[in-house]
Amino acid sequence: MKTVYIKTFGCQMNVHDSERMLGLLKQDGYAPVDDPKSADLIIFNTCSIREKAEQKFFSDLGKTKFIKRDNPDLRIAVMGCIAQQEGKRIRSRAPFVDHIIGPQNIGRVGEALEGERSVLIEENPELATSELPVERDSSIRAWVNIMYGCDNYCSYCVVPYTRGREVSRPAANILSEIQVLANKGYREITLLGQNVNSYSGDITFPELLSAVNDIEGLKRIRFVTSHPKDLGEELALALKDLDKVC
Repeated sequence: MKTVYIKTFGCQMNVHDSERMLGLLKQDGYAPVDDPKSADLIIFNTCSIREKAEQKFFSDLGKTKFIKRDNPDLRIAVMGCIAQQEGKRIRSRAPFVDHIIGPQNIGRVGEALEGERSVLIEENPELATSELPVERDSSIRAWVNIMYGCDNYCSYCVVPYTRGREVSRPAANILSEIQVLANKGYREITLLGQNVNSYSGDITFPELLSAVNDIEGLKRIRFVTSHPKDLGEELALALKDLDKVC
């Protein structure tokens, strides 16, 4: 059996992206390991929103050069926001990196591994309707994406450039995923997005919260991250009236 070591940096979105990558890789016959020295594939799921996370990643990446020296068949993949931001420039610092895959293209990890080297950082317009397998870290609490990207372009933030423009998942897909989780015994759901309260599916974000609140079995509903400019009276009332929303 092939083995994979995944190290995740950064936000909850990256944590959930790693869960989805592992779900995809398990379908391809990979088993997770805790020691990079025993892996056939090492994946760094990176963050560029804070300089410290970026420095820590490049430090850890540098150490894998020696692992690959002892195991030439080892493959190393850089994914996440640094992969999107730096692209093939990563190889100027680390020429031993085999695969560079941006966050919009995590569903193509299997395709990337079919070749010797790859760079996948194109925009993916199908991201919001792609339903990927997930290997979840908990049996009680689950992350659920409701939207991707951001349109705010705040002067201090790189997210629109690394995760793309804002796109929302269809409400039916979100509710179906959460219903399956509730049926499996999950009790806490965290709705994920770069700006969840600007969700623009076929219903509003407060209406989505209300629909999730009606799913039997759930005890707690959380959401991250929200933006003050999209906080209106409807959302304030939802926070007051929906008993499962934390």
